[in-house]
Amino acid sequence: MVKFSKALWVLLVLLFGSSEATAASVARKVFIAQGPVNRNVLPLWIAKDQKFFEKYGLEAEVVVVKGTSTVFSGLLSGDIDMGYAGGTGVVGAAAGGADIRVAATFINKTILRVIALPEIAKIENLKGKRLGVQSIGGAGWMQAMLALEKLGLDPRRDNIAVLSSGNNVVTVQALEARSIDFSMFSDVSFALTLKRQGLRMLAELPPIPFASLGIVVANDYIQRHGDVLESVLKALVEGAAFALSPERKGSTIELLTKRLHVQSEAAEETYKELSRILERKPYTSIEGMQNIQRLMALHNPQVAKVDVHSLIDNSIIQKLDQNGFLDRLYRAYGIK
Repeated sequence: MVKFSKALWVLLVLLFGSSEATAASVARKVFIAQGPVNRNVLPLWIAKDQKFFEKYGLEAEVVVVKGTSTVFSGLLSGDIDMGYAGGTGVVGAAAGGADIRVAATFINKTILRVIALPEIAKIENLKGKRLGVQSIGGAGWMQAMLALEKLGLDPRRDNIAVLSSGNNVVTVQALEARSIDFSMFSDVSFALTLKRQGLRMLAELPPIPFASLGIVVANDYIQRHGDVLESVLKALVEGAAFALSPERKGSTIELLTKRLHVQSEAAEETYKELSRILERKPYTSIEGMQNIQRLMALHNPQVAKVDVHSLIDNSIIQKLDQNGFLDRLYRAYGIK
């Protein structure tokens, strides 16, 4: 594993992302690397924006980097303390021998929409058609495979060609060019926009277990700095409580608009969906991790050997749950 120095992390920030450092001088410093930039990062954004890290005695620096592998390299080298990443990265890293743990997961499920060309009127008409996914073997591909399972479809049996079509924007272009016939979208505002443009929404599936984003750490970090991890999780849970608070809906939508660079209407739809899937008590779903392992193993046999139960450490979340912290926090934000 490549060792990343602090200087190199600064260079990565300058080249690939952005850094947000707190101005105040507080007791404990913590360095968090964020991989994706999407709606599922909302608890982290709010914790930073509302200074919840400072509230719990931390000076938190959040760095956005491109590439999950960079996050995990930094964790293993000790150059970062925590990553805001997903179960796919954890399972993949564990298959390569990394001693990584998921300490909390704020999004344990995904809601997917099937968007198809206008002339495709029924789910059964997807047989023999071309499905576009961002990348074969990636998280989007896994979610699409889970969606097909829910729809009673099998790519091999039903002669569905699965093609790498790129990100959402490029996938839409592929639909418009008719180089693919349908795709799956987790972004509700994006899906609704496509529907208004004349594409057909064939289905909106119920939430499917899939361990998405949360806090990941090197295993030995939990033993050495469990108090810091606990404070980080308190700040993030309060970020989730803030997001779900009816009184703070306006502020949350405003933050989504700014962070995602979307119109307020799109942010409103995103907010509605997040209220359905954002975990109030962010225990990591074993079923969500098992779904990742099962599908990832199709391309990487080493993944099948991983004990996904051992990758989950819910001990601190369980502590905060059992001592009443979580319930008290949500009551304070008016959430039943």
